[in-house]
Amino acid sequence: MSLSDISSTVFAAALVLAMPLHAVDAGVLPGSHGSRPNGPTYSSNSGFEPSEEPPQQEEALAGSEADWLTSPPHPDRHNLWVPTVQWTVCLALTIPLFMIDPAFVNTGTVSADNFADAWSKPPVWDTDGIIANYVLHPVMGAEAYLMVRNRNYGPITSFLFATGVSVGWEYLFEAWVERPSGQDLLVTSPVGSLFGEFRFQLRRRVARWSPSTGRDALLILVDPIEALHRYVGKEFLNRSNDATDETTGSSLTVGHDHARLMLSLQF
Repeated sequence: MSLSDISSTVFAAALVLAMPLHAVDAGVLPGSHGSRPNGPTYSSNSGFEPSEEPPQQEEALAGSEADWLTSPPHPDRHNLWVPTVQWTVCLALTIPLFMIDPAFVNTGTVSADNFADAWSKPPVWDTDGIIANYVLHPVMGAEAYLMVRNRNYGPITSFLFATGVSVGWEYLFEAWVERPSGQDLLVTSPVGSLFGEFRFQLRRRVARWSPSTGRDALLILVDPIEALHRYVGKEFLNRSNDATDETTGSSLTVGHDHARLMLSLQF
């Protein structure tokens, strides 16, 4: 990106697009409960049996409404196509901005020749300011990284996705007005992924704190787009019955003495 204003536009577009596309992500229409059962199911010979403590289960379900910011990622979110569509649309929204050519956009005009030069000539060392190159671009890379990391993908997949967003921006969108930037290609994904992983781990630690207004405010501050995704899931996609802790467990019956073993899944 050439200016902080363009970066702000892309970020704002990501916030707006997160709501409708997240609804498509889950495959559940707002106001519909879908066909997913409300609780776990057990086969007669699976060895698993439901907890015999209904009051505790009801308390957990009731508490999930308040702890929507700390619940593990919903399984329906484990996909890459939704974040891909989100970022493609967000970045594409800058093309009309380039064509309108407002005063705060300091780039060239939209031209097929510029696009051809981007693919036939090497990247250039741009003259953008420090804020644009070394602050806003890493933030952009971090948001792309977190968009996938928060969907229960690992650091490598998240880094590759952030790299794809960076390269796609330089060669498919900004290329219409200027040649790709060497600094942006070198900084956006590597530095952004490190910043994104730091925010991801920080969010996980804060999520283990005792519920409070301060904790929730910090969770939203650390990752506002993820908080928006979770809010949409809670309010419109009936996801208030997700697990509410960093650890969830199931009862397992072993042998004739029906000894119970707690299986813990760490998130």
